[in-house]
This record gives sequence, structure tokens and C-alpha cells, in this order.
Amino acid sequence: MPPLPFILDNFIVKTDERLNKSNIKLYCKPCIKVLGETEGAKKSFLNKKDRIVAYFKKCSNFFAETTPDIREKIFELVKNNNDDDNSTIGKRKGK
Repeated sequence: MPPLPFILDNFIVKTDERLNKSNIKLYCKPCIKVLGETEGAKKSFLNKKDRIVAYFKKCSNFFAETTPDIREKIFELVKNNNDDDNSTIGKRKGK
């Protein structure tokens, strides 16, 4: 699994807790900052780029903490990835 983009490191807290062989549990730094450690730790997600961005799109604490430029850069991480994936779906590869 490739490492997560550096821009996401400012907004997530990585733990050593494994959810399966390749995924660890992450927490949202803005949620922990606003809600406190116990309440913020109730909201966790996987260390997959699409899951992180999906969580951030719904998180009001993330929106309050970031600027529109930073949000746009983070949300583009998944857009660019989806464009590449959709271009090959349903198409046969030539010989």
C-alpha cells in the first residue's frame, strides 16, 4: 500500500491499533481538538485515502479548521484517483 500524501498528515492522528493486516485506525485531529480526546476518539476511520477524504467532506470540525485552498487540494486527491480508475472500467485491453 502506498504511503498517504503528506498533506493529510496535518489532519490525522495515526495509531498502532491494527484493524486488519494492512490497515490501521486513524482519528481526525480537528475533531479531537474541538471535542476532546475521549469524544474525538469515538470517530475513527481506515488509513485509506478515499475513506479519509470522505470523512473530511462530512466533518464540520475539519471545515472550521482548514482554508478553502487546503480543502480543495485534499478533495482533489480522490478526484484524480477516480478519473484514472474510471478510464479503464469496461474497456478491454489490446493485445
